[in-house]
Amino acid sequence: MKPSQVRAHVLGDHEHLRARLRSLERHGKRVLEGSEGELAALRDEVEDFLARLREHMGWEELHLRTALLEADAWGQERARHLDDDHREQRELLELILRVVGDRSRPPPLVARNVLDLVALVLDDMVEEERWLLDERVLRDDVISIEAEDG
Repeated sequence: MKPSQVRAHVLGDHEHLRARLRSLERHGKRVLEGSEGELAALRDEVEDFLARLREHMGWEELHLRTALLEADAWGQERARHLDDDHREQRELLELILRVVGDRSRPPPLVARNVLDLVALVLDDMVEEERWLLDERVLRDDVISIEAEDG
């Protein structure tokens, strides 16, 4: 897969994830406003979103990581950054799943945690787009530096 194709795929995924995050945000705000009837829908939507996010991260680890490693001299550092971010995100996802699944937690607390998740994922996507998905990083033309024989 060409670097530009990897970039386009990830950016497309990000747009779909953003749409789902906006929906989570709407449901979370309704729960905070006192619409506890929204809580079950919010829980279901969070679980679906987190499953989709895990799929996205797995795809990135397979394809984006490879493209980053091959991109330039900083590829190893960028791949390490991706790995570190995904490890932290997985820890957060597990925590959020426990919070959302805990029926003893008050609805406003669940909603607040979901809204925090939305903000964090949105911030992570912006950072990833800035540092890992830039056109100057994931480009199809190969740049090589050849040593001259003297």
